[in-house]
Amino acid sequence: MEWNPETLHFLSQCFLNTLSPDHDPRRRAEATLSEAADRPNYALAVLRLFSEPSVHDQIRQSAAVNFKNHLKAHWAPKPNDPLQVIVPDPEKQPSKSLILTLMVNSSPIIQAQLSEALTINGNHDFPKAWPTLLPQLVATLDKLNQANDYVSVNGVLTAINSLFKKFRYQFKTNELLLDLKYCLDSFAKALLEVFKRTAGFIDQAVGSRAVDVSVLKSYIESQRLCCRIFYPLNFMELPEFFEDHMDEWIIEFNKYLTVKIFCSGR
Repeated sequence: MEWNPETLHFLSQCFLNTLSPDHDPRRRAEATLSEAADRPNYALAVLRLFSEPSVHDQIRQSAAVNFKNHLKAHWAPKPNDPLQVIVPDPEKQPSKSLILTLMVNSSPIIQAQLSEALTINGNHDFPKAWPTLLPQLVATLDKLNQANDYVSVNGVLTAINSLFKKFRYQFKTNELLLDLKYCLDSFAKALLEVFKRTAGFIDQAVGSRAVDVSVLKSYIESQRLCCRIFYPLNFMELPEFFEDHMDEWIIEFNKYLTVKIFCSGR
């Protein structure tokens, strides 16, 4: 599928029609997209649609859901599906390069879908077939955290949390331990830095008489995600980095477990 104005119009119209309350145009659009999904560069074309400023948010949302579902069906081979069409390798690399940038610069609703899509990619490719992913996530997270862009910070943390969930559920093997060591070496320090910096923002916000509730909620969500990432990194054993810095974590954990929340009753 070649990317050009005609493709942009074609995909935009299809995604718009999938939102139609009328059964016939909606089903036709779904069937057309299903057929188009078997063409080379379909995933890349859908991703490129996100970067077009002329595309309406409703179309972006529909495209984000479609892209995520497309990756579920076509990214990794399924042994019991001989008719499955796999995303070709030449299409995978540019798709992986685009997805993080688009996720960070999208609205929270679209971020959620792209974060799931990134996780689908990562579960199959990360870390061995996608060695640039975690360094890119760490660099992006640091930049966003310094800019206090917590909507995007939380989008990145959500993606990392999804990638690291395998350390909770998979059987302990040498290969899994090597993957865990790689993640610890690459991300443990960055995680602590985000956690401590956000803790400071929460303390400032709570101590202020004029608290922006939406900002405070984004800080708290960031800490929730940091705690969720903390868990799989420490699930199999206590890594040396966390042992050395446990006081810094426990002080904040204790604070959040013992804090008293006063509600106005309204």
